[in-house]
Amino acid sequence: MKRSATIAIISGIAAAVIISAIALTVHSRLSAIEGNEQNKNESASQIASEIVGNITGNKPHSEASESAEQRAKEMNP
Repeated sequence: MKRSATIAIISGIAAAVIISAIALTVHSRLSAIEGNEQNKNESASQIASEIVGNITGNKPHSEASESAEQRAKEMNP
């Protein structure tokens, strides 16, 4: 009984450490993206999907693929 309780406690601590590391990584990437963005009108969901795209390598909407017209429209609403 003591051994299984010890394993459960260690597993819980390990899971908490992993979740905390992921949260800190996402927070730091979000901060970096917000600091580099010129357009402050992006919603939190747009920023989150951009982070997910960067992490997974799947970028459905990239600012690099935008035309000059689209960029001008976003900069001057």
